[in-house]
Amino acid sequence: MVDAIVYDLLKQLASITTQQAKEEIKLIVGVDEEVQELKHKLRIIQAMLDNEEERQLKQHVENHWLAQLKDAYYEMDDVLDSWNTARIKLEIEKEEGKSADSNAAPAMKQKKVCSFLPSLSCCFRPANNLALRHDIGHKIKKLNETLDKIDKDKVLTRQLEVVPVDPLKTTSFVDASNIIGRDNNKAHLLRSLLDKGSQEERKPRVISLVGMGGLGKTTLAQLAYNDPEVKAHFEQCMWVCVSDPFDQCRVAKAIIQEIDPKILNNITELQSLLCKISGLIEDKKFFLVLDDVWTEDSSKWEPFRDALKCGAKGSRILITTRKLGVAEMMASAPINLEVLSEEDCWLMFSKIAFSNEDQRKDLEDLGRQLAIKCKGLPLAVKTLGSLMHKKTSREQWKNILASSLWELEGVERGVFAPLFLSYYDLPSPMKRCFSYCATFPKDYNFYKYELVLLWMAQGYIDSKENMEMKAEEYFEVLAMRSFFQDFGKDENDGRIDVIFPSLFPVNGGDVILPKGIGKLTSLKTLRDFYICGKDEREECKVGELKNLDELRVLRINGLRNVVDVSEAENAQLKKKKYLRHLILKFGGFQDEMDERVLTNDVLTLNALEPHPDLEILGIICHLGTTVYPNWMMSLTKLKILTLKRFPKLESLPPLGKLPSLERLYICYTESLKKVGVEFLGIESKNKKDDIIFPRLKSLLFSGLNYLEEWIGFEGMREEKDNGITRIMPRLQQLQIWDCKDLKSLPDFLRTTPLKELKIDHCPILSKRCERGIGEEWPKISHIPNIKIDIQREEEEEEDGYIL
Repeated sequence: MVDAIVYDLLKQLASITTQQAKEEIKLIVGVDEEVQELKHKLRIIQAMLDNEEERQLKQHVENHWLAQLKDAYYEMDDVLDSWNTARIKLEIEKEEGKSADSNAAPAMKQKKVCSFLPSLSCCFRPANNLALRHDIGHKIKKLNETLDKIDKDKVLTRQLEVVPVDPLKTTSFVDASNIIGRDNNKAHLLRSLLDKGSQEERKPRVISLVGMGGLGKTTLAQLAYNDPEVKAHFEQCMWVCVSDPFDQCRVAKAIIQEIDPKILNNITELQSLLCKISGLIEDKKFFLVLDDVWTEDSSKWEPFRDALKCGAKGSRILITTRKLGVAEMMASAPINLEVLSEEDCWLMFSKIAFSNEDQRKDLEDLGRQLAIKCKGLPLAVKTLGSLMHKKTSREQWKNILASSLWELEGVERGVFAPLFLSYYDLPSPMKRCFSYCATFPKDYNFYKYELVLLWMAQGYIDSKENMEMKAEEYFEVLAMRSFFQDFGKDENDGRIDVIFPSLFPVNGGDVILPKGIGKLTSLKTLRDFYICGKDEREECKVGELKNLDELRVLRINGLRNVVDVSEAENAQLKKKKYLRHLILKFGGFQDEMDERVLTNDVLTLNALEPHPDLEILGIICHLGTTVYPNWMMSLTKLKILTLKRFPKLESLPPLGKLPSLERLYICYTESLKKVGVEFLGIESKNKKDDIIFPRLKSLLFSGLNYLEEWIGFEGMREEKDNGITRIMPRLQQLQIWDCKDLKSLPDFLRTTPLKELKIDHCPILSKRCERGIGEEWPKISHIPNIKIDIQREEEEEEDGYIL
């Protein structure tokens, strides 16, 4: 009896085990189809999320359901990322396995067994392939179960109704007494509106007020529109709220009704409406305000521009827009509005928030803190001030100050509604890119290139090719729409190296490129590519770079290890049309310096010709007596050049011929004794060029221990009447460090617009430049900021470069 029970139990277990095995096999076999289905669902959910975001602005939505759907979306995205990454890795391992097999003896080659799984190849795949499929299959199964649960609340593929955001309609009426902090902007605008203009100017002149939502563009336009001097200056004034979409017929009818409200306008054709406008304004000096323009489609605007040309000379059109692209499309003169100062915010806030002076005194400390929270936005100040006007106790004000202020309904409607309009006008990929910025702390300083790379890594860029260019385009659009504020021009255009860890050996550590790096054909930044020596295993040659045509930033170390110059030519740097930032380091400062090594350095540098669009170049630890490769003068776009650690350098190349060079750093050239006309690119006294170093702004000489002379071209003057050369006409900053034998400065410094001069650890030159009494003082007396023999910070120990 017991045996029978045990037998039946084992039979049932075997049945269950068999069924589970079938399910597992089915899961593994069907992974490819499941992945494709997952991609399809991902696209559906993305569309739904985009629509749901817009619905939230005008009607209540199930926030819990929406949060679940977003979580599922990100999990799906992660699973697909894992799948794609693992498949690429397996393909690479497969290729490397083939390469290893081809080098092995026939008897040692791995035998392959046919698989019974129909979705796999006829040869047995490695175990980790099965493990991958099994893992991904389970994740997709779990995700499908999650989506089924979410689908019980709402049908997954239901077509959601999109409720558009109704833009606020504006009028020309304004209470000027409530406006604070725009006096300078108003004065500038009035000057543009009221001046006579030139005979040649395009008529009518178009002026634009550009800035983010809530900044006060419409208010400033209202101030100008209602100014008595403006009213008297123009024969006809018209105010039209354009908004989005740009309905041509509606706008045309609005213009006609502004000119003569009595006209019963039953015309429906745009051509007839525009003809009517032309007849009404012909030979009249008019002022037309087009408020809140969004469209960048020039075909929408051109018919109006042509119809309005018949107005009298001096006519003006003023537009307000959040998009710089709109201002450019309408060929306007843009006036960019800035945020209000903290003091102006406080003055506006206090005027609205307080009923009397006693209340203001009692709550001023809290009020100033609230005014700062408005970040200089007049609309935010107005909305917040109105909210606080009804609250009279300090406790109420403290609660508002400490609360999640922007979640309050009244504040949200007033402050964020204009920003929502800008946000929802963006394409879906740009929305994701901008939303991603919310993961950073408040007031975080973004670097454009860093942000671009992060967007690409997250998979937010809707482009298969030229992904980086597309991402930079997204950034520019967001910037033009005022989503980013307080720009500072980064000298390196945001392309900073420090976001990638260095692969260069530190403190004697092992060198790491990675094997097979030449297969990463989409690589954009390679901060440290190290060329191994001939005695090192797994030798990495410079020819590995041949197919990396997407590179933007590249630093090559160990170029002295290049044995065959043809290998350097094989890198084909000249074909890398996107390469903008290149650093070439040949070796250590104490390397062997025989004739063979010197010759090899020269030949290798010549072979590494970059694309002519290169903008930043650094050459480090080169043993040539001159640094003048055949290609250097072809770099017409070069902006920054560093030449560092040249123990054999005896003369400088003719860098004065580089037309775009803005910053030049020459450091640690122990054999250089003289800087003369060869540096300027002047071949003889009788041959004079128009401008030498035409765009150079910053120049540094550092560690030139044996430099004795720096001379220009005698007899040069700033005048150009007789074809006399001008040298460094834009030079702003000159720094000379550790040049202990340098005795004098060139005469042409007298004619440069230098604003800053620093001389440090140059005992002879410092004495000769002594204020008022030194022999060199007349050459530099015009410079406003001079610092001599100041204590400078120690240079970084890393054998890097100055950029």
